[in-house]
Amino acid sequence: FDVCITNPPWLARNSATVRGFDFPICNHDNLYKFALQKCLENCEWVAALVPESFLRADLYQQRLSDFISIPHRLFSNTGHPVGLALFMPEPIEDVQIWHGKEWIGWLSDLESSKPLPMHDGPEVTFNDSDGNVGLIALDNTKEASIRFCDVKELSNYDVKRTGRHITKLSVSGYVKIRTWNKYLNHFRNATRDVLLTCYKGIRHDGMYRRRLDWQIARGIIHRA
Repeated sequence: FDVCITNPPWLARNSATVRGFDFPICNHDNLYKFALQKCLENCEWVAALVPESFLRADLYQQRLSDFISIPHRLFSNTGHPVGLALFMPEPIEDVQIWHGKEWIGWLSDLESSKPLPMHDGPEVTFNDSDGNVGLIALDNTKEASIRFCDVKELSNYDVKRTGRHITKLSVSGYVKIRTWNKYLNHFRNATRDVLLTCYKGIRHDGMYRRRLDWQIARGIIHRA
């Protein structure tokens, strides 16, 4: 066949082990990646529904022409974020990124806009119970609510060493919460959140919840 249009099975290796399911012998950690490999080996044109995290997996991007982040819930039986990956027969230089029907830009441009930490930036320590900055790194169920905040707002919060959602951090130098939040909101709006990790669950505004990882949070503090 020349064309393959598919919704391949999604199953993580660790989930298969827990559930007692067989998992193929391969180098992939999820069944959809193995299925996608077979599609690309046998067809020139491929359109596949994949987890939205595929865009950040740096996998099979040589032939990836377009990636459409589907901003709303696609399947009634799961809240897992979904994307549509479109592949061409030959390698191409860049990937077009879409948020539903809205064209966001080229993947290389979006990646270059990603705030990355600098070697000479302020020192930042995460999950510090004596920190001077608060960080709510996960959207709530109502709206896009990721933000830096006054550490006093989290005065009664028990910081965990492995915490990833709500925490305190120590930042050397000036604390610029308003500036950091302005930078964060601009980044989210410009990229439509496609570079932020999705978190299972739909907000009341119909969009997927997102999580801010420590690398981007540190990058915002360094560059804002």
